[in-house]
Formats: sequence, structure tokens, C-alpha cells
Amino acid sequence: MEKVSVIIALYNAEKYIEETLKSVTHQTYSNIEIVVVNDGSSDNSVEVIERMAIPNLTLYTVQNSGQCAASNFGIKKASGELIKFLDADDILDHRVIENMVLKWKENPNRLVFGPWRYFSNNPEHSLASNYFFFKDYSFSLDWYIEVLKTSEAMLAGWMWLIPKSILEKSDGWDERLHLMNDFEFSTRLILNSDGIGFATEAIHFYRKGLTNAMTSKMNDKIAMSIFTGVNTACENILLVEDSIRTRAAFSNQFQKWVYHLYPSQKSIVRLMESKIKELGGSELTPEGGKIFQLLIIILPWKFVRYIQWVLHKSIWKPVLSWKMKNKMKSNFGN
Repeated sequence: MEKVSVIIALYNAEKYIEETLKSVTHQTYSNIEIVVVNDGSSDNSVEVIERMAIPNLTLYTVQNSGQCAASNFGIKKASGELIKFLDADDILDHRVIENMVLKWKENPNRLVFGPWRYFSNNPEHSLASNYFFFKDYSFSLDWYIEVLKTSEAMLAGWMWLIPKSILEKSDGWDERLHLMNDFEFSTRLILNSDGIGFATEAIHFYRKGLTNAMTSKMNDKIAMSIFTGVNTACENILLVEDSIRTRAAFSNQFQKWVYHLYPSQKSIVRLMESKIKELGGSELTPEGGKIFQLLIIILPWKFVRYIQWVLHKSIWKPVLSWKMKNKMKSNFGN
């Protein structure tokens, strides 16, 4: 029975880490080691873990250096033939590891992922996802392009059961990145995978809507990380397949972020617009409500977005914060 190393990069997750770890210790698959890398937490996360006294768990503490560096440290300490990253606030169904390993055995040279469900506080009130790419793919790049066509384009490190052989060929996490690090890392994994396997019953519960989300703290450093992550992934993909479909996929990725970052990050937007032009242009249209869509028929979208941005900063932000809290309660329950 192959050993699976579950690696958790931990930072200030005292509210969630016990539930997360219990979801690992209650797995039906027995040969698991848990590697927790505490990235300089200032709360009681470490005390919670020590109180649990899990025999197959090793806890390391490193200087606060970011999720990528903590994950790379975990890779060095992991002894399993298979690697599973797990966010410190997410939950695994008790059959996840077993089902992923069974799927992996069909082809030991490929990545395996399973379905995910979104939740806020209680996984029993989770929302199911049922994407068209929830299936096996013989060619990993075909799967990748299909994922990029979705509005979410979920490419997260926690998705995968990763054979160590693929991880070694792909290198570790890019420690320059603060956002889009999962996207860039997953891209390299996929390029070294012989297809993609889908484990139907390996359900991952993804906690969504936390107030400390990185995107809610947008600044120049994070915006540059977004550009670097997407651009590095783009360059790696084009080295393997420089085609109409790959160029279109990344033109749209850059364009999506242009719509998101304008006007607060104009310098990064200019970099992205230059890449879009280089790749052949994008036909992706901006998302927005009914009023926004009506206004951009007669006005430039940047002008409309700028007005929205000004109003958001001065008037709407408190209102939207209140609406979001109520929406999360309605969608996910308490």
C-alpha cells in the first residue's frame, strides 16, 4: 500500500485546523502521513494541533515566508510516493484518499482529481459543482484548455493526488508568487502528466467566502503576482503547444484579469493588454449587472468601470459587505 503524504501549509487557522485534520485522520485509507508546516502563525493553531496528538502527524515551524515556501518545505519533509496538498481550512470526504489512489493505480503516470463542493461553515450545507470536465482525459492539455474556458478556471494545488515522480519533474511552488501560485504550479504538473484521471467519489469541501481572502487585499505586489503567474503558465504552455486554442485561452485569461483589475492597477493592466495583443487578441466581454451591460453599449467599458470603482470606494463598499454576508448565509447555511 503506497504512502500518501498530506501536506498542509498552516497560517492562523485555529478556527478550522481541527476539523481539517479530523477529515484526514478519518480517511478509509490507512497509509497516510500528515506534514503540517506552520508558517509563523500568531494565533493558537499550533496549540490546537499539539492538543490533538495525532500519531502520524509531524509539525514543523518555519519563519513566515508565504504559502509557496511552506509547501516546498513540506515537500522536502514528505516521505510518501504520493502527495496531496490540503488547505488548512478545507475538509475531505472520508473516502477521498482511497478513491484517488484507486484511480491513480489505473495509470501511475498521471494526476488524479475529484469533484469539489463549496461551503462556508457547515459542509452539510455545501453547494455541488458539476463541470463538464469532471471526467478522464487521455491528453492533459485537452483537460487544461477546457478548464480555462470556464469563468472560474479552478486550478488549485489541493485538487490533485500527485505522484512524486511528476512532482520531481515539475519542480516545486514558485515562491515569487502570492496569488495565481496554484494556477502556475498546476500548469507545470499538468504538462508532466500522462492524461488526467477523475475520481468520481473523492469529494473535496472547499471553504469559500472567508474575509481574509487575498483578492480582497489587492495591491501592487499581488497584482504583479497575478500577471507573473498567468504569464509564466502561458510561456510554459506555448513551449509545448503554440496554437490558436492555447493563445486564445491565455488571451482570455489576461483579459479576465484586465476587467477585474481596472482601474485600481493600471500599470499591470497595461502589461496584460500588451500580452493580449501579442497573443492575437481576446473576444471576452466584461461581466457585470444589467445596468453595467446597458451602459457599455453606449459608453466605453473602462469609463463605466471607473465610475463603479469611485462609487464602490465612497458609497457601496459598506452596503456590498453587508449583502455578501447575507448571501453567504443564504447559500451555505450557518
